[in-house]
Amino acid sequence: MPRRLFAVLLVLAAVYRFSLLGHGALAFVDETLYFSSVKALQALSAADVHGAVADIALARGRDGAAVVQLPVAALQAIPAHYGVPASNLRSLLIPTAANVVVTLVSLFFVFGIGVVLAGSEWAALAGTATYALLVNSNMYVRHVLPYDWALCCGLGALWAAIVRPNSRGVAAWAGALAGGVLVIYTGYYPLCGAIGVGLLWEAWATRERRDAVRFAITFALSAAAVIAAMELLFRAGGLSYIGSLREVHRDIVFSSYGDGFLFLPAYLLDVERASGLVLLAAAVVYVCQLAIRVARGILRPIDRLMLPMLAALLAQGASSLYLQAIPLFGRLIHPWMPFLAWMLADVLRRVSERQRRVVYPAVFAAVVASFGVTARAYWPLKYPPDVLYEFGIDTSRLPPGRMPCELYEGTSYASPSPLDRATNAPYTGDADYLLLNFCQALPSVPQPREHAAIPSDATRLFDSPHWMSFPAYAYEGLVRSDREAMRRDGYRMQVFRVSARTP
Repeated sequence: MPRRLFAVLLVLAAVYRFSLLGHGALAFVDETLYFSSVKALQALSAADVHGAVADIALARGRDGAAVVQLPVAALQAIPAHYGVPASNLRSLLIPTAANVVVTLVSLFFVFGIGVVLAGSEWAALAGTATYALLVNSNMYVRHVLPYDWALCCGLGALWAAIVRPNSRGVAAWAGALAGGVLVIYTGYYPLCGAIGVGLLWEAWATRERRDAVRFAITFALSAAAVIAAMELLFRAGGLSYIGSLREVHRDIVFSSYGDGFLFLPAYLLDVERASGLVLLAAAVVYVCQLAIRVARGILRPIDRLMLPMLAALLAQGASSLYLQAIPLFGRLIHPWMPFLAWMLADVLRRVSERQRRVVYPAVFAAVVASFGVTARAYWPLKYPPDVLYEFGIDTSRLPPGRMPCELYEGTSYASPSPLDRATNAPYTGDADYLLLNFCQALPSVPQPREHAAIPSDATRLFDSPHWMSFPAYAYEGLVRSDREAMRRDGYRMQVFRVSARTP
């Protein structure tokens, strides 16, 4: 029965996530890094290996994503043959649809791992359903970002080692997938560490010493082989993969360092609402029970995975708060959401039969209610590139000063590529527009923000909350004070029709 219900959950998740597509692509600046795959494919088609490697290197810490997404970029060559650029919003439905498929595979892994760790299909189903309905589990599918791809590799490594522990080559597969996490998105190195320590600890605790050593060596060599393969690929283009990683941290010019250990709890309560409260409460209960087991010297398989995860999470907070070495963004806690779901599953499994009649419905009600509230705000959310495309506004034709920004000057959006290069459709030559706040929100600026003056004869054609006022997006790079300002000051995106004489 639980497995059939999981199949229903998988279908419902697919329907919802596919319904999210068509909005949000190219809203983040980092999404342009996806086009490293497109450029590399074009170079390969011209037999220019050196140029292809140089294009992949432009991905800056996401080089593995540029490699594994080459088949997705190849699919975009089909509409490109008919004149639709790869950066056109309709063409970008291809990579975002691939994101949905990747997240569904991850959901399968989460359930399978949860069944083994919690020892209960019902508890695993409850944890998986909670995970599936989180904002954090759904928000990146709209964007051409590699975070879900990297997480899927990590979950695949865990699934291989936990669900199929006796399969031949499991150590090699798990190690290769763990290495894949690192090359796809370097920012997930804490996840790689947690996976590696957890799996090797479990092997040492449950296998014969010789077998455990063999597992550890095979796992480590497989992970290293992925890194070595990337280095060899870069060497073929006259570059160094290891050397390129040194440049990644230099690109970070702002961060929410000060949130530290409070970042994850704040995110859960502020973004996930009731679902976040459920996960946070379950985590507290699990950690308290874990402390008792540690004191008694009794550890279970789930504990040997959660302890490295908790250590990695604490290291993230300490590095952010005390060393200011790594910034904390919503995407960096993205890998920990499945772990929280497994903690919830373990806690639910341990409640008594009488308590389950109350606890399970309460968890279900809280999660569904939270999903309903957040999905109602998230599903219709408007993004600058989509609005520009819908109205046929070519920003390159607008006179200077027609894109005032109350958030951060110099971050205004350019119009996405046209659907037809020859006709420039859907764009027209009409330039009698004024666009307010078609720009990004970035952390605190020295001067106070001033509201833009709108001409008295302007006619408002469009009005919507700024997309970064949605709580989950506000955690993608804004410091606490700016997150509060986005919510308090009510920044909006607006399109006005103005006179051609308006300066």
